[in-house]
Amino acid sequence: MLATSIIGILIFLYGLILLFYRQGWRKSQHFFTSDHYTPSTRFSIIIAARNEAIHIGNCLNSLQQQNYPKSLYEIIVIDDHSEDQTAEVVKQYHNVMLIHLSDYNNTNTGAYKKQAIALGISKSSGEYIITTDADCIVPKNWLRCFDQMIQQNKTSCIAAPVSFQKEKNLLQIFESLDFMMLQGITAAAVQSGIHTMSNGANLCYRKSAFEKVGGFSEADQIASGDDMLLMQKIKQLYPNEIYYCKSKDAIVITQSSLNISSFISQRIRWASKGKYYKEAVLKIILSIVFLLNLAMLGLIIGSVFSDALFCVTAISVGIKVILEVFFLYPVSTFFGKQRLLWFFIPLQPFHIVYMVAAAFMGNLTKYHWKGRLVR
Repeated sequence: MLATSIIGILIFLYGLILLFYRQGWRKSQHFFTSDHYTPSTRFSIIIAARNEAIHIGNCLNSLQQQNYPKSLYEIIVIDDHSEDQTAEVVKQYHNVMLIHLSDYNNTNTGAYKKQAIALGISKSSGEYIITTDADCIVPKNWLRCFDQMIQQNKTSCIAAPVSFQKEKNLLQIFESLDFMMLQGITAAAVQSGIHTMSNGANLCYRKSAFEKVGGFSEADQIASGDDMLLMQKIKQLYPNEIYYCKSKDAIVITQSSLNISSFISQRIRWASKGKYYKEAVLKIILSIVFLLNLAMLGLIIGSVFSDALFCVTAISVGIKVILEVFFLYPVSTFFGKQRLLWFFIPLQPFHIVYMVAAAFMGNLTKYHWKGRLVR
């Protein structure tokens, strides 16, 4: 009886959280680009790349095809000790600045990506920094979206949407559903101002704001966190200058994980920065989500041995699915991925296990990322 009551309370709290996020998503305004204005913002696009020879050419091609004056943006690629032909591919693009991280004194803290981005920013000339990843493809009006938002608002940081390429197997569908949930929460969180979320594959911030908050200091020993931890610092100084660019013209397309191992490593990397979050509301929400999934996992295991628990488990998981689909439907509509919701029910047990495992492993284990063993 006590366990059932605890589950009920956690589901109720989770439902309130998702309802709040859904309202935040709905209130976030769709942003539409226009050709009837004069671009004026100068951008520096920073890409930290390691072993991305296969992908970086497509990324750079999409950046060079921007519907934006060439004189108003520069592309800077920082080669992070690549062991493949990444640098050779970049050298073929004569209007792209290539920097080798190995040419500069840098300590082996494990936070190579932050070192690379900070180095790129130090060499940049733009008023605003935009980060993306070497395996991403950006739409042609990407820079126009950011420029128009900056012209219309006083902005220090803009988070923007990221989506996966078309899914071809169950792993990619699972990953895409999980990622859509995070994207929806990101928009809702930024809209409501309750806490910050962002993704470094599509993030824009004022260079002077980056410098004012001390860049990645205080988080420069952490392998991950070049997006959310930085955004938290910017929000502390500029609480009313954080925005989300909810525009289909701003959706960056990234690559899905190659296999389960790479997917798990990525999610462990993301989870590893959780203990460094400073926003109390975010910590409370993450704790509720973790406890709910942990309780659900306990129910699933217990239901194997008890018919009564099986009924409780089925009802609890069913309610959780309904709440999440209720939240995800408008988000999936924005990304054009409504069809993936049909997979949500059969994948739910795996999602529960993954949520619990990623949280534990993110704080307790080492993981491999880009050929490196990271703590």
